[in-house]
This record gives sequence, structure tokens and C-alpha cells, in this order.
Amino acid sequence: MSYDTATQQRHYSDPVATYRHPIAPSSRAKQMFNHNFERCSGGRGTSITSVKLVMLAITGLLALPPWGATWLHAQQETVDATEFAPAPIRLFDESFEVTVAAAPPLVKHPLMAGFDDRGRLYIAESAGENLRREDLEKRLPNFVRRLEDRDGDGVFDHSTIFADGLTLPQGALWHDGALYVAAPPNIWKFVDEDDDGVADRREVLVDQFGYTGNAASIHGCFLGPTGRLYWCDGRHGHEVHDETGELISAGKAARIFSCRADGSDFRVHCGGGMDNPVEIDFTPEGEMLGTVNLFYRQRGDCLVHWMHGGAYPRFDQTCVDEFRRTGDLLREVHNLGHVAVSGMTRLRSPQWNGDAEATSWLLTEFNAHRIMQTTLRRQGSTFAAEVRPLLESSSVDFHPTDVLEDADGSLLVIDTGGWFRIGCPTSQIAKPNILGAIYRVRRKGPSAPGLADSRGLKLDWTVAPAELAQRLEDPRHAVVERATSLLARQGGEAAQALAKWQPATTAGAVRRVWALARNGAPLAARELRLLLGADAWQLRLAAAMACGQTADHDAVESLMPLLSDEQPQVRREVATALGRIGDVRALPSLLHSLGRQDNDRVLEHALIYALMEIGDGAAIAPGLADSDPRVQRGALIALDQMPWDGLRQEHVTPLLASADTQLVAAALDAVATRPAWSEEGLRQLRSLFAASRGGGLDETRRRAANGLLQSLSSHAELPALIAASGSELAASDQVMLLQFLGSRPQLPEACADFVQAGLAAAEADVARAAVHTLSAHPDPRHADSLLRLGRDERRPTDLRVAAWQAWALSARQPLDESAFSFLGSCLTEQEDPLLRLAAARGLAAAPSTPEQARQAARWAAKAGPIELPVLTGAWAGHTDPALGKLVVAALGQAPGASALSLAAIEEVVRNFPPEIRDAAEPLLESRRAELSQRSEQLAMHVEASDGDAARGQRVFLSRAAGCAACHRVAGEGGNVGPDLSTIGDRRSKRDLLEAVLFPSASQARGFESYLIRLDDGRQFAGLILSESGSRLRVRTSDQQELEISREAIEAMKPSDVSVMPAGLKQTMTDGQLQDLVAYLRTLRATSP
Repeated sequence: MSYDTATQQRHYSDPVATYRHPIAPSSRAKQMFNHNFERCSGGRGTSITSVKLVMLAITGLLALPPWGATWLHAQQETVDATEFAPAPIRLFDESFEVTVAAAPPLVKHPLMAGFDDRGRLYIAESAGENLRREDLEKRLPNFVRRLEDRDGDGVFDHSTIFADGLTLPQGALWHDGALYVAAPPNIWKFVDEDDDGVADRREVLVDQFGYTGNAASIHGCFLGPTGRLYWCDGRHGHEVHDETGELISAGKAARIFSCRADGSDFRVHCGGGMDNPVEIDFTPEGEMLGTVNLFYRQRGDCLVHWMHGGAYPRFDQTCVDEFRRTGDLLREVHNLGHVAVSGMTRLRSPQWNGDAEATSWLLTEFNAHRIMQTTLRRQGSTFAAEVRPLLESSSVDFHPTDVLEDADGSLLVIDTGGWFRIGCPTSQIAKPNILGAIYRVRRKGPSAPGLADSRGLKLDWTVAPAELAQRLEDPRHAVVERATSLLARQGGEAAQALAKWQPATTAGAVRRVWALARNGAPLAARELRLLLGADAWQLRLAAAMACGQTADHDAVESLMPLLSDEQPQVRREVATALGRIGDVRALPSLLHSLGRQDNDRVLEHALIYALMEIGDGAAIAPGLADSDPRVQRGALIALDQMPWDGLRQEHVTPLLASADTQLVAAALDAVATRPAWSEEGLRQLRSLFAASRGGGLDETRRRAANGLLQSLSSHAELPALIAASGSELAASDQVMLLQFLGSRPQLPEACADFVQAGLAAAEADVARAAVHTLSAHPDPRHADSLLRLGRDERRPTDLRVAAWQAWALSARQPLDESAFSFLGSCLTEQEDPLLRLAAARGLAAAPSTPEQARQAARWAAKAGPIELPVLTGAWAGHTDPALGKLVVAALGQAPGASALSLAAIEEVVRNFPPEIRDAAEPLLESRRAELSQRSEQLAMHVEASDGDAARGQRVFLSRAAGCAACHRVAGEGGNVGPDLSTIGDRRSKRDLLEAVLFPSASQARGFESYLIRLDDGRQFAGLILSESGSRLRVRTSDQQELEISREAIEAMKPSDVSVMPAGLKQTMTDGQLQDLVAYLRTLRATSP
């Protein structure tokens, strides 16, 4: 932007400045703007000075709806992408009001933010471009902005670019005169030495962290109660080096890290297979909770209690193997569903915390366009959450990315707008770049008592430490934080003042703990040890955490008795502290504590992880002989996971005879992970097989048996054991064995008879598993058995179809007339889309005669989008021109032709003569035109009248559309694709139409497709269902599930093609499409 003083005209490089505020439907909503712009000194940003935004509370614009909500209404006309209109915001409590605190051009695409001690707001902001890593690092388009509210009216009126040239900053923490920002691949420290609003010095504090550009990378920083810096890292890997260049930490998994403010003392707090931990905050007593996405599959976005040393889901990710496990992976406090949870904060002001037994938190839901208020209560050693909406917007382009509490108790809601696409499956086609804003939510009427001068700017901050200590009981949380920060820097004098001060409240006493912990003087450490004996459990808990973080060995004698504390949360934190300190004196007490019956999973984790951290295997081993199986199990898990070579087979074998199933399972896990104990593993597997013959294995023992199978997969005696015992097992356990054999690189010769017997089993599930095994390992010797199964009309149709496909793969011969007709009838007459697909696979798997190829072409002319792409394999190897003409004509008529990509059509006609390829050109041209007109097609359907939800439910459940075959709603339906139970909360009409019409335009997170090429030349597209260190389980684009050895994979890369077939629109009328979308929009977790 430039400013022409001669003509008094403003010139913008950016059309956003043609801002028009919406015309509100009530005279009560007014905004007046008087802009005067000037260039920023220093030339690295634009300063907007003297911007006066007189914004009245925009409330009560329309009659309140029956639920009594309050709204902020936006303009009622269509606006251009370069214009800003406030989002329509519904407040669920009419005692609050919402105003615009900052809008374009002051801010455009804010992401996350934080205040400094003077109330200036630092915003990690995007330029609104969707760029991958390579382009981000070339262009460095993003930045941190600083906003000021110079007249104190609650509306920001001054802006500078504090730090530019960044990749994708996601966080802003002001601490002790510096701004700490996570912008991959680094954690940055920015210092503005002359206070002109532009950072003069930037320092890489910690590096390097992997990222792709989709925002599932590093977020932060966040200040812990003891003064450490924390940040979250998504599942893109990290390699961190110390100042000498030595590698100190590396891995692929998501993690939460911390360090001191100078970058030293780098630590890993916890981690797991989840995709994207976003933000964290702390309870008053110091426990860490945070938001995280893709915690499960199906997707769950969650609020989690992040435990020191914790290993967390997702279960299907091999990177969980990077962590020492204390048992089952730790779970969430609350599963919010598929909402893309992002920012969070704990509310500090008294007005938000009226319940002494609970704390109040806010979470932002990016896809659901809302802020959720969470009441957190203690449950055992962890927490339970009650969640309810605080506000939401009906605008699909309102995307809250962060929420924070201002010093006066009002809230700032950060709305980044509608620019973000990468990795977020909202509409991708021809969508305008919608600008964001910052909204303020405050209670109506005067500010809460005691919150005048909410940041204490009128206070004298040069007072003695004794007066600073008293400010720790101030009701203004910003005053408390500033006093704590000053006391932390004043060493022994401040520690002495804190030691003498006697707080009047428990809350003040806990804040005293944190001030002492951050001070670090020897006297402060002594005071913390004394507080371990305090009457209030809050003080005992906080003091234990502080002693643990500093590894205070002098606190061990005072900590150990607290392992018997009446409060489970205190016992949990004491165990954590003892583990961090690492003193072997604590081991007997920790082992004894494992025997308590009231230990929950989180407390159990803390105790076992403490054993691991202390790490003295010889001192832990006596726990294996304890009379309590809980103690034995905890000791065994610790020894199994520790880098200790003293665990012997004779230690573990007696535990396998225990009556405690959890102890036996832990012992079996230990055996399964030690190849040197293979003989014991075989003995245990025989024992499990014997138990199966007596009625089948329970889930715990079946999981142990599966682990032993994987561990013993290369043992020479395993095939003979399976062959001798397999057919005698319970049906469910035979299925387990057959699935195991199907996942192996080769089918052992000794197991052939067992698989053959499975084909003849009376139980259909066993026969299906045997067929699947032979599909993975085709063998002509089994062709006759498969043929008999395929012809057996007493068997279920799906089993017969699968048998014919396996027969075709094994025999490599054309199907006989009856088999061909049977599969053809399934293809053309079955309503079940997955059965039609299976029939198409069977027809395509067998070499076809000329007449069969012609018949397949006739069937193709009526084939739908699910089966047609697979059916094209029936013409492989044919070159007859007459057949080619029939094929091209069929593809031109087929309802499912839109499911074929240009490359697929070209592949179909590739082996035919040139005249056939020429004849296919109009079809190819039609497809090119169709692809180029997607925007127009989408707009036409978006603008059409809404359908009927009741009729849409019938469309969803119909066999013709096939939606329910792949998608689940309210626990019913298939699990091939995402669960749609709450899809209406997070997807607009446009998004849903695009997903049906053009499924490859956007792929749901967790359901991305990959192109995989194997070393034998085979290649396919598929969805990775789960992975281990050695294998992948993949669902291919034709809906087959395959087990693939990692060693067999030559190349793997993301695919632009969704596993959801294109062309589904051809299975329904325009009206049915609108009905279907209307039904999907009703699927919500909350009432609209």
C-alpha cells in the first residue's frame, strides 16, 4: 500500500481495503470508520495508525429464537471475496454479547494469538495461500502481526508486522520480553529491542521439525507453570540437535516437547500415533490438557490429559512403537467427534469459575464452526469433561482457530476465514478466499468487580518482592502472571519474601508454589519440599510436580510417604516426580503402590513409568515374585520396556500360569517380543490352541496368540503346529490363523491342507477367511476346491462370488458358462453395491473368451460407478476391433462412466487398433469437458432448491446409491469410509455436493489414498488401514483388503484419486441428490 499526499488517495496492493461494513437490519448495529494510514518505520510491515473503530455491541438484531440465543448478524447480500462481512454468530447465553474486535484491513487471516503484559496482541497470521512445504520455504509469505488497542475501547486500532518471512506460524507466546513462535521447521524467539513493533532480533531456539504445509505441524509456544516452554508437534517427524550439533531426539510420531526459555534442557513430554496435537493449557495445579486431531480411526478429535511419558493412540500407526508402553495406550478425557478441534484455553477470571470443584475451559472446533465450553471435574487421578456450546456460526466460512481470555475476562475468538484447504476436506472447487476477523465476547453490563485496570498497568512494578508476593492473590490473572514473572527473576531476595508470605487462600498458596518453582533459588527449593506436607491436596500436588521437574533428590524422603496419599491425583504426581528424580530408594514404595485396587489407568501409568525412569532392573525384578499380580504385572511391563538385558525366560515362565488374565497377557507380550524365547513362545501357543479347543479364546488371549504368531512367523516349527492343530480350534480362532497365513509373503506348504479344510468348513466366516488366504496366495492345487465352493448353491452368495474370484486367480482359465452367468447375474441384478463390485472383480480376474468379453461389454453399458472401473479388466489382452467398438460404445452409455479417469479410459483402449483409439477420442473429449465444467456443475446444484431429508434417508439406505454399504450413521452401516453420524456439523451443502459429485476434489483426513508399487511390478491405489513395523494393511480402490510386507514396497506416494468412486450422481436423479444432501445436513451432534 502507498499513500498519495497530493490527491489524498489510498493505493492498495491488496483489494481488501475496499472494505464495506455490512448493512445491519437494525439501527442498533453501527460502525464508524475513519482510517488514516502511514508507512511503518523500518519498512518491514504496514502500520495502520489512528484507526478509530467505534463498534457498538451488535445484539438483539432480530427477535430471539426460542432457545434464547443472541446473534451477531452479517450482511444479507452476497459479497465479493475481497469484502469482509462479520460472521453470523449465535451465543447460547443471552447474558453475553459479541462485537468485532479487529477486522480487515487491520487483520485478514489470523491463526493463533497471545497477549504481552501491556495488552498488545501478537497474531500468527497467514497470507491466505495454500502452499506446500517447498513453496512455503521459497516464498516465506506468512508473518506475525502486532495489534494494539490504544484508546482502550476493546477494539484494536493499530497494527504492525512484527516478524515476516515465516513459513506457517502457529502460536504466539510473550514471555520475559520476547515472543516465542512455532513456525516450522523451527521454534523461534523474537525480540523487539527498540519497541517499535518490529522484531530486531530473531533466534532459532530449537530445530528441526518436519511439515508438509497442511498445518499438522508444530504449534506453540505455551508457558508451563514452572516456567518451561512447551509446544506440540504433528506426525511429520523431528530431528533435534544440541548446540554442538549432536542429535538428541528423532522420530516420526507426534509429540509434546519442552525446553527452558533459552532453548536448553530439551525434553519429550509424551507422544503417540495421533495426527495433530494443537494446543495445551494447564490446570491451576499444573496438570497439562490439550486438543488433538485424529486420535482414533474412525476419526476422533479429542481433549486429552497429557501425562509425562504417556503413549497415546492412534492404534493403527506404527510410530507408537517409538514409545515405551506402560500397558494399553492412554485414552482421552473427552471425544468431541470429527470436528477438527484447534485452539483451547483455561479460563482464569472469577466470572468464569463459579464452581469450586471444577474449572472452565474453551475449545475451538474448526469444522463445526463453534466454540465449546468445557467444565472439567476430577475423576480418579484424571478428569471427566462436560461439554456444551458457547457460540457457533451458521457461516461455513467461520473457522475458529483459537480462543483466548483477555485480562478483563472477555474472550477473543480468532476466525481465520475461509482460505484454508490443504488437508481439510471442505469445498475445493472455485471457492472465494473469505477473510477472517477477531471477535470479542463479553458479559453485558459493567466489568466484573476487581477487574478495573485489568493488567495492572497503573500499579508500581518496581516495588519490593514482599509486595509482589501479595499480588499473587490478586483477582486479575494478568497481574498474577506479571508478579510471578518478576519474582522468578529476583533470585534469593524474592525467594525469601515468598517464604515469609502467608497466603490467605488456597489459590494464592498454589500460585506461591509456581513462583517458587520458577525462582530456582536454593531457599525456594527448600520451601517447596516443606509444602509437600501441606494440608491442602492442591499444594501437595503442585509441590510434587515442582520437585519432580527440578529432579530434587532432597525431596525423595518427603515424597515417598505421599504414595499413600488419600487423593489419587496426588499419588499420580508423586509417582511422576519420583520417576523424574530417578532415585532407587523410591522403588519399593512404587512397587507396593501398584497393588492398590483403586489405581486407575492413568495412575498405573505414572507408577510403571516411574519404575522405567529409575531404571534399576535388578531392584525392580523382585516385584515379579510379589504375591499381588498387579505388582507382578507392573514390574514385568517396566522390565520388558526398559533397556535392561537382565529379564530372563525363567522370570516370565511362572507368570504364564497365573489366574490373572492381565498378568498372563503381559507375560505373553514379553515372550512375543523376544525371538530368543521362541521355544517358550511355541509352548505358549500350543497352550492357547488347547484352550481354543475347549471353547475359544477370549479377546485378551486371542490378541496374545496373534502377537505370538507374528513373533514366531519365521520359526521353522510354526507351520507344522498350525497344520496339526488349526482345524481343531474354535471357528473364530481358525479365522485368526487363516488371516495370519493370508498376511504372510508365502503360504507355507505344510499349511495347505489346513487352508483346504477351511474351504469346506461349515462356518461361513472360516470359509471366507480361507478364500481370502487363497486370493492372496493363488495356487492351482486349490482350484477344484474353490470351484466346488463357487458352485455350491447352499452357500451365501458373497462367499460363492469370492470363491470364483480366487478360482480365477488360481486356475488362470476362463470361467465356465455357469460361473460366468452367475457372476453376471450378481453384477446386473444384485442391489448390494459391494456384491456387484465383488462380481466385477471375479469377472475381471479370469481370462475371458471373445464371447465373454463381448458380454462383459454389454453388461458394462449398464454398469454403475462402483463396479465399472473394475469390470474394464475383463477386456485385458483383447485386440479385436469389433470388440473395441462395442467397448467404446458401452463406455459412452454406462451410467458409471464418470468414475473412469482419462488415464483409465486410455488404458482400456490402449491394446486395440488405432481406429478404436480414435473412436474413443469423443468419449475422452467429453470427459475433459466434464472435468473443466466442474465449477459450473457444482454451482448449479448448490443453487437448486433444498431437498427433503426424509426422502434423502431412503436414498442413503437404498442399494442403488450404496451409501450405507460404505458409511456408518448412528452405529449402522459400513466402515469403508468416514462415519457420517455428525457430518452436518462440519460440512456445508456445497461441501457435501462436491463430495458426491467429485470425490477426488477433497479427501477426508485419515482416508487419503496412496499409490503403491510393489517389487514384483504390481501397483494399485489404496487406503492404509493400519501399519506395523513390517506390514501395511491396505484397502484398494476396488475395496479389497490386502496385507503387504514393507519389504515388498518399491515406492509409495499420496494419490490424488479418492477411494470413493466418482460418478455416483449417475445412480440418482437431481432431486434424489438434493434429498440425500438434505438428509446428510440433518446428521448433527447438536440440534441446529
